[in-house]
Amino acid sequence: MTSRRLEQQYLRLLNRVGIQPVDITLQELADKLSCTKRHMRTLLVQMQHAGWLMWQAEAGRGRRSHLQLLRNTHQLLIEKAEQLLDSGDFNEAIALLGEDKQLITPLLRAKLGYRVRDDYQALRIPYYRTMPNLYPGTPLRRSELHLVRQIFNGLTRINEESGEAATDLAHKWRMLDPLHWRFYLRPAVQFHDGRELSSRDVVSSLTRCAALPLFSHIQKVSQHGPLSLVIELNQPDPRLPQLLAHHSALILPEDHAAQPDFASHPVGTGPYRVAENDNWHLQMKSFDHYFGFRGLLDEVEVLIFPDLARQQERLHANGPVVLSEQLTMANIQSATWLSSSISDIDYVSGSAASLTGKPSDSTQEMFLERGGYFLLCDSRSPHWHSIKQRRWLRQTLNPYHLIQRLIEPIRPFWVPASSVLPTWFHGIDSGEKFSPFPPNTTSESTEMPILTLAYHAQHPEYLMLVTEMAHILEEQGIKLEVTELDYATWASGEANADLWLGTVNFAVPEEWNVGAWVLGSPLLRQSITGGDEASLQTYLNDWRNQTLGSEQLIREVIAGGWLQPLFHHWMRLKAPEHAQGAHLNNLGWFDFQTTWLEPE
Repeated sequence: MTSRRLEQQYLRLLNRVGIQPVDITLQELADKLSCTKRHMRTLLVQMQHAGWLMWQAEAGRGRRSHLQLLRNTHQLLIEKAEQLLDSGDFNEAIALLGEDKQLITPLLRAKLGYRVRDDYQALRIPYYRTMPNLYPGTPLRRSELHLVRQIFNGLTRINEESGEAATDLAHKWRMLDPLHWRFYLRPAVQFHDGRELSSRDVVSSLTRCAALPLFSHIQKVSQHGPLSLVIELNQPDPRLPQLLAHHSALILPEDHAAQPDFASHPVGTGPYRVAENDNWHLQMKSFDHYFGFRGLLDEVEVLIFPDLARQQERLHANGPVVLSEQLTMANIQSATWLSSSISDIDYVSGSAASLTGKPSDSTQEMFLERGGYFLLCDSRSPHWHSIKQRRWLRQTLNPYHLIQRLIEPIRPFWVPASSVLPTWFHGIDSGEKFSPFPPNTTSESTEMPILTLAYHAQHPEYLMLVTEMAHILEEQGIKLEVTELDYATWASGEANADLWLGTVNFAVPEEWNVGAWVLGSPLLRQSITGGDEASLQTYLNDWRNQTLGSEQLIREVIAGGWLQPLFHHWMRLKAPEHAQGAHLNNLGWFDFQTTWLEPE
């Protein structure tokens, strides 16, 4: 990297000579910079080597030489920022550009892909939103659910191949009796800040979990020495090891609540630690002291582009032409691209081809998501008290009808759903149906009756779906009003709405996680039994003791019309051709720990 002193000298020269070619003597140049001819000659050599100027010296006293400066102030700034990005100094590069999106966004686009230098392997992934909350036990979206498992560990984990609970922070456990379980911790496990894990951290984390519905049967968690603990239940749970692999049960430092910015800069024991997390990127680095196998990727960086698919030309109107010169398609490396990185509309338009490839290109891995989009009827709304009204909704906003209204190029990526998993087929009970608004409502009133729908912010497909739903309802004389909520508010169900639009993905084992979602999500819990708390608790008890399976549970919920599945989405993954071991998982990501870059 060129020195700051040389940059300053070049800027002085630029200020005195200008960008146009000139014929000038070495002495005249030396006078302009107030230095000796010898030093001026050295500066010219260094600047020419850096590619900043062309200097054609003419021999002989008084002969004028040819000089052309090749970089203006802006170009020099971009070049410097590019060098900082290449060396991994992300924040310094952003600071240099003053957080000017017109400068930063195209520069970051050019740096997507991968970087291998001196056996250091880094993978960069484009994404359309920030991820400021990586706090287990709080409402987390699917990308965050994947990331927290790279950062934290539980007492147990799920074997992705068998779907069974396996050892993690606990190397052994046993059921002492149906209400008492003992777990033994691995010794010398370190948190990312260097402190060793102890049973106090586990007791603190699981005691915190006991406030959540899924863990409400945990009566007490007690420490038995520095590396052992006992969990006491008030109800038998033969699948407790499975439950303790849930993302809400990941183990946090005992003092995590006192750590500043823990949600965005968490400290765990997992294979990757958070190095940076801001409005521009999330940088995760392999944790060298991880108790398991060290991650093969040294660094994973998620680069944030809120306008990921927008054409570069939009920047040219206000930005210097140098951007289009420097950031040609040929210079943009193949990006590691997830189907959740951008909306399908932007994808099929081809406007993000420099990042994703053309829609017609083959995708390395794709499968129909284990989960999908859904509508939830709010039990507190007066419009769904009768199943006849919920049947009307299913008929009116039927996914087979809805998909025909979506633009044709994206339809292959969407499959109408009859249940929450693509291999399940459930339906609302058949029978009479009628609108929640009597026929005379529209004839006697000048204003259309209103249904309200809530969805969470920062999801690229919701607006498309809601727009078509509004058109369908309008044809029936009903106005759809929508409310956009932050994710935490949406997940809690704390808003006045008749309908809730959402999406969910189920990790392995899918069937168990369906039950955990239905019975553990505050949004779902408030409505799946029509607001009947006693029935809800019966569901939870029966599910825990395995007299009620997840498929039977979801069949009853869908039959009652409270939960109405809409679509399954085809998830896709593309990685650079040198990336090995990048396999698509149920959350639409891949395991950082087993992915690596094969040298060219």
